[in-house]
Amino acid sequence: MMHFKKKQFPPKPLFRAALFMIAGVMFFTSCSDKAKESSSRQQAKAPKKEEPSYQKVTSMQITESRDIYTVGDVVSFRLNWPDTIAVDSIHSYANRQLKNTFMAPQKIIEVATGDLPVGNNTFKITLFLNNGHKERHYQSLRFKSDIEPEQLKCKIEKTYPHDPDAFTQGLFYENGFLYEGTGKRGASSLRKINLENGELISSLALPNQYFGEGITAFKDRIIQLTWTSKTGFIYDKETFSLINKVRYPTQGWGLTSDSSELIMSDGTATIYFLNANFNEIKRIHIYNDQGAVNNLNELEYIHGKVYANVYQQNYIISFDPATGKVLERIDCSMLVPDRYQNSRENVLNGIAYIPEEDRLLLTGKRWGKIYKVKVVKK
Repeated sequence: MMHFKKKQFPPKPLFRAALFMIAGVMFFTSCSDKAKESSSRQQAKAPKKEEPSYQKVTSMQITESRDIYTVGDVVSFRLNWPDTIAVDSIHSYANRQLKNTFMAPQKIIEVATGDLPVGNNTFKITLFLNNGHKERHYQSLRFKSDIEPEQLKCKIEKTYPHDPDAFTQGLFYENGFLYEGTGKRGASSLRKINLENGELISSLALPNQYFGEGITAFKDRIIQLTWTSKTGFIYDKETFSLINKVRYPTQGWGLTSDSSELIMSDGTATIYFLNANFNEIKRIHIYNDQGAVNNLNELEYIHGKVYANVYQQNYIISFDPATGKVLERIDCSMLVPDRYQNSRENVLNGIAYIPEEDRLLLTGKRWGKIYKVKVVKK
C-alpha cells in the first residue's frame, strides 16, 4: 500500500495577506493607467497657445468722398503709416487689374478711371513693408457714365395690326414673321404672326401658373422667360415643341441674343450675359450721365448695341454691352394710344428689328397697332 504525502498549504492568514497584496498592486496599476489616460486627454483638450495676430500698421482714406463718381475722374487715396515703418513699394489695382507700381513710398495714390465700366468698381492698394508683411486696403466706389446720351425720336413709317388683347412681353422679327411672347397668368403664350395682316400662324399657351416674359431666337430655337417662376422654356423654332426647361436665380424680364450669348434683364439696372445653359458669364450695370437706369425690360440686340424698354416710360434707351454706358435715349411718346396715355399697365413694351430695312418695330401691352419707325434726331 502506497502512502501519498498530503499537500501543504500556507496558513490561512498568510494566504489572505498575499491575495490582498496582489489585489492592491492590480488596483494601483489600474488607477495609475487611468490617471495617465485622463492626464493625456486633458492635455489633448487643452487649447494650444495662440500666436499673436498681426495688427495692421497702415491705413487708407479716400481724399474726396462722393456718393457717385464719373468715369474718367482721377480718384485719390491717402495712405498713412508710422515713422518706425518703412514702405518698400506700393501697388494700386482697380477690379483686380494692376494700375500702377510705386517703388518709392508715396502717401497720395492717384488712380485713373477712364477705362473702368460704370457701376461699382473695387480699388485695392497693397503696401509692401520692411517688416516682412504686405498690407491691403480696399474701397468700393460707384461710377456714372461720362457720356451724355444722344437725344432721338421715332418717325412713324407704317403701322400693322396687333391683337389688342395681347399683353406684349417679348418681340422679335425674322423672315417676314413677328414672334411675340405675351404675359399674364392664364393668358401667357408664344405666338408666330404674319406681320403684314396680323394673322396668327401658330401659338402655344403656357401652363396657367406661369407669367410669360421676354423671348429671343437663339440659333434654331426660341427661348422664353417667365416673371417670378425663375423658369425658362426652350422651344424648337419651327414647331414650338418644348425641348427643355432652364432655371435662373432672378426674375425674368427681357431677353435677347448677340448670336453667341444670351442677354437678360431682371427689372433692375443689371444685365446678365448667359450661355445656352443659362450659366452666368458676366453681368454689367447700366448707367447714364445721371446715374443708374432701373426697370430695364424688353431687350433687342442691334449692331453691337442693346436697345431696352424702360418699364412704364415712353422712351427706350440703347447701351454699350461692353461698358454699360447709355448711348441713346429715344422718345416714343408719340406712339402711345390716347386711351393709354395715363396707364401704368398698358405701356410701351416690345422692340423688334427688320435688318433688311434697318427699321424698328415697336408696340405696347394691349396696343392695337405695331409701328415701323425710323430713329431720327430730336
